[in-house]
Amino acid sequence: MSALASFLPSTPGALPYFFLLTSAASIYNAAQNYFILWQTKEIYSAKAHEVSPLAARIFAMWTLVSAVIRGTAAYNVTNPTVYTLAISTYAIALWHFGSELLIFRSVKVNRASAGPLIVASVGLAWTLTQQEHYTR
Repeated sequence: MSALASFLPSTPGALPYFFLLTSAASIYNAAQNYFILWQTKEIYSAKAHEVSPLAARIFAMWTLVSAVIRGTAAYNVTNPTVYTLAISTYAIALWHFGSELLIFRSVKVNRASAGPLIVASVGLAWTLTQQEHYTR
């Protein structure tokens, strides 16, 4: 167990682990967008016909950038610049999924879209409310 612990964030609190968890989930999602298009179509199920392999690969790269930022934040949570970048990943994700749900109507709330909507909402709220605690 001590070997595993050496790879985990050392800053006290749960938020660094949330960053690490959502970073890992984003890496999975990026890979999934490259190889398993049906899962992406399930998220955008209201307009699944608009999900192309190219759009999925572009989304994969954006998601990978988010994973890198969140992973960096997990180990540098007290750095104000890195923390602000991490906040932006959740804000951008919430804007994207929220606008696809409410404006463009390509997302329907289902088992595939609930996760990204919840993670983006919780991530944004949590990072904003804890910013001063971690970056003071």
